Amino acid sequence: MEDLVHLQENPNIIKFSAMILRLANDLGTYKREKETGDIPKSIRCYMNETGASEEEAREYIKSMMFTLWKKMNKEAHTSSFSQSFIDTAINIGRMALFMYQHGDGHSIQDPEIQNPIESLLWRPING
Repeated sequence: MEDLVHLQENPNIIKFSAMILRLANDLGTYKREKETGDIPKSIRCYMNETGASEEEAREYIKSMMFTLWKKMNKEAHTSSFSQSFIDTAINIGRMALFMYQHGDGHSIQDPEIQNPIESLLWRPING
């Protein structure tokens, strides 16, 4: 309950985590969504606004994610949220990077992408 009070006062850690998730998804799904005619995402919007190439836009989005991670880490170290809340917010960003590091790890049924994700989420760690 205390975390909900803090969230009203300072939602940045969730905002940064959600933005990392959004940008990681855009990087991972851009090629497929471009082919299917999906609505423009951050890469296409940046290209349209600046005249940048796809590679330049990708690099810019990666630099935005790097900046967001720095902001989120700073927020995590100065936050009044519980440690479990902070860990969850950070882990959302980590999960996004993991899921989209080799393309669309969410909707594509590629075993190279799906197997590590399934292992992370569903298979117990044997110790």
